[in-house]
Amino acid sequence: MKRCLVSIFVALLFVAVLPAQAAKKGVNGTVTCDGVAVAGVVVTDGVNITKTDAQGKYTLPTKVKEPQNQFVYISIPSGYEVERIGNAPQFYKRIKPKAKKATYDFKLTKVDQSKYTLLTIADAHLCGGLNKRGHKDDRERYISTCVSTLREEAAKCNERVYIISLGDMTQPQFRPGYKGREEGYTFKNYMEDTDVDYPIFNAIGNHDHNQAPKGEIFNEETVYQSRKDYNDDLGPEYYSFNIGREHFVVVDNTFVITKDYGGTKDPNATKGYWVKLCERQHNWLAQDIAALDKSKVDRIVVLAHCGVLSYSGKYQQMDAERMLEYFRGYEVVALIGHHHSDYAVKKNINGKPFYQFVHPSAAGMAWYSYDGTEGSFAAIAKYTVDNGKWSRKYIPYGSNKGTIYRVYDNGDNKWHYPITSRTGSKRSYELEQKEATADDKPAILVNIMGAHTCEFIEATGGKGKVVRRCYDLKFRDWYWDTYAKSEAGELPKGERLYKASWQTPKRGYHVWKYIPADPDATITAVAKDVLGNVIAEVELHAR
Repeated sequence: MKRCLVSIFVALLFVAVLPAQAAKKGVNGTVTCDGVAVAGVVVTDGVNITKTDAQGKYTLPTKVKEPQNQFVYISIPSGYEVERIGNAPQFYKRIKPKAKKATYDFKLTKVDQSKYTLLTIADAHLCGGLNKRGHKDDRERYISTCVSTLREEAAKCNERVYIISLGDMTQPQFRPGYKGREEGYTFKNYMEDTDVDYPIFNAIGNHDHNQAPKGEIFNEETVYQSRKDYNDDLGPEYYSFNIGREHFVVVDNTFVITKDYGGTKDPNATKGYWVKLCERQHNWLAQDIAALDKSKVDRIVVLAHCGVLSYSGKYQQMDAERMLEYFRGYEVVALIGHHHSDYAVKKNINGKPFYQFVHPSAAGMAWYSYDGTEGSFAAIAKYTVDNGKWSRKYIPYGSNKGTIYRVYDNGDNKWHYPITSRTGSKRSYELEQKEATADDKPAILVNIMGAHTCEFIEATGGKGKVVRRCYDLKFRDWYWDTYAKSEAGELPKGERLYKASWQTPKRGYHVWKYIPADPDATITAVAKDVLGNVIAEVELHAR
């Protein structure tokens, strides 16, 4: 009888211990605000997703010794913010595989997000003076222009402000550890240099990845190694958070095969990178969206480095259709970097509007010039969301501070040649001159940041010819002049241009030429953004 009772006691004890042992195999914790439990908060380890219960508690079956499972993190709920270390929001905890306790708690602070502002930058490409193809004073110029403008704009806001960085903050060959390099420019340096007292949410860029060791090719099981530097300094490369009635999804859509340059759509490629999500992200993203309460979300905002759609609206991301299927039933806004351009795309996808905003490089042309190769200006994009209504404007800095457009006309021509029907059509003025004739008609050019459409109205009622995607004259002519001086050795070594395809002038999506029916008429250019807002109204004269 005693033996039987002992056996029953041991069995009951074993059953009682099971939940505790199971919990030790995963992670757990609580989410609170001012000591009060917050229920319904989404918590993830990048693979599994759960929600906090009425006591603010969560448990995840995380395999803590799996090298990919580095973090446990929350999707910050609407109306709250997390603690910060400097400008870094602490929405994640780093998993300690050898720790005796796997408990990770999060503390929230309640805030008003009925109105808020996003200050958005992309492609700073900072290398701390080590870059042979960028200006040696890149770091100093970033701090004195871009960062100071971030502070100025944020200080003007009475609402909550959040900084969005869309990737290519650094480059692997200029970070410590590359080919034995002991010193270099790190992601921590980037966060320190972006010295603002507001939370920064980062998306990883292709150049923010690590390259594969020589002779190796990353695959689904090993691609996480390409994010090592980013993960070490900035945390998870994919995550989500909520502000107001928007659900933000940050994804890594650079799948590095071997290196951070040389994008390809070849599914059998053995070098470069693909623009797509890894399977681990797809699994997480499907769960993240499924966990949303649709009654509380107006739209999904995707933060990614590479474009989901091309300028013409075709799918640019290899798995775009699959990713967008998760968002079915929601309006989507995608904020994109990578392309060093300024353009927007609007498309109806799955019965809902999809807006993609592509942002110019914060570096202009590698910090040599505050102009981008296709005529965009180094600038901050300011999005203000007021009870669900979006507005957008550019804030240029450096030599372009205080303006969003350039005008090239013959009414008050400060240029060194007349503006004609051929102007802006070739990559250099010399090439245009070779084809110039006496029959060339007077014309005007406008370069308007953020413009999606531009209407030209002649005061006398005429209808002239509109040509889109021309060269911006200021950057085009500056580039070839500076390049010639660089080749001749007339500039200091750290300021010389090196011939590279990504640096040479390109046709701008927001640069229009107008050849009027009546050259003597006053012409008004009316530019609108993709949201239909008038952003510029300019008076012009063809002669």
